[in-house]
Amino acid sequence: MMVNPVLSSLALWTPAGVWTNAAPSAQDSRADLTPWSEASSLSTIHPRARRPHALAVALVQLAHVLLSAREAAKDAPPVGRHEVDLLLGTLTGSAAADFEFYSGVQIRGTAFGSPSTFVYTLPTAALAEIALALGVRGSLATLTAGSIGGIASIAQSASRISTGRARACICGGVEFARIDSGRASGSVEQDVIALFLVEAERASMRWPVIRDWQVGFAPPNPPFHRFSSMSPLSTLTALASAAVRLGASSGVEEVFGSSSDGQWAKIILASSQYLEKQLESRSL
Repeated sequence: MMVNPVLSSLALWTPAGVWTNAAPSAQDSRADLTPWSEASSLSTIHPRARRPHALAVALVQLAHVLLSAREAAKDAPPVGRHEVDLLLGTLTGSAAADFEFYSGVQIRGTAFGSPSTFVYTLPTAALAEIALALGVRGSLATLTAGSIGGIASIAQSASRISTGRARACICGGVEFARIDSGRASGSVEQDVIALFLVEAERASMRWPVIRDWQVGFAPPNPPFHRFSSMSPLSTLTALASAAVRLGASSGVEEVFGSSSDGQWAKIILASSQYLEKQLESRSL
C-alpha cells in the first residue's frame, strides 16, 4: 500500500535571512549565510559538542528550529525523533572543512593537521551532529547529485516514505563554502541550508502532499518550463515558497531543477484540499 508523503515543516537559512514555515523573500546578492543573532546557542542544544565545525553548528541550529516548529503544530500527531532519517543533498559537500584542514597543514606542517577539523572532512560528519544533538536515530546519508542534490534528496525521501521504508526524514540541501575570508569552492555562488521534514501522512494532517517526484540524467523532452535553474539556492527557495502557498490554498505546483551536466529533478506538490476535491469528484 502506497503512503502519501507530506511536507510538514521547513526551515531555510540563506544570505537574505532565516525562515521557518514561511516563504523566503527576495534573494540577496551576498554569498555567505546572513548572521543569525536569534539562533539558539549550540551549548543549549548540544552540550556534548566538542569544537564543532561552523557548518555543523549551523545545521544543528536550523534542524533544532525545524523540529521545534513541527512539534509545536496544533492538532497534529507527534513525530518520534527516534524514527527520523537524515538525507541531505550537496554539491560542495565538506569543501569548507577540507580546505580548512589543508590550509592548516600548509601552515603548520603535515604532522600538525587539526584533528577537530579533520573529523568534518567526511561529508556526513556535520549531519551526525544533528543526530547526536537532537536524538534523531534513523538512517543518515548525504547525496551528491550536483546542483540538484537538494531536491533530489527530497525525491528520494518521498520514495522511501511512500513505500514504507521510512517514517519521516529531514532532507533538503546544504551548500556551505566559507573558509576564513574566502570561498572554499567557486562552483556555487551562494550558500544555503534548506531543511524540509517529510513524513508519512496521517489523520488530521493538512500539509502539502508530495504528489509526484522524478529524477533523471538527461534533459527531459519536452522540457519543463515552469521553473528551471542551476542554482541550488533558487531551486530550494522555490520549493519552500510553493509549499507555503499550498499550505494556505488549494492547488498543485511543480518545481524543476537542472544541472549543467544534464541531471534534473522534479517535485510536484499538491494541497490536501485539492486532493480531497479530486476524491469527492471521483466518488460522484
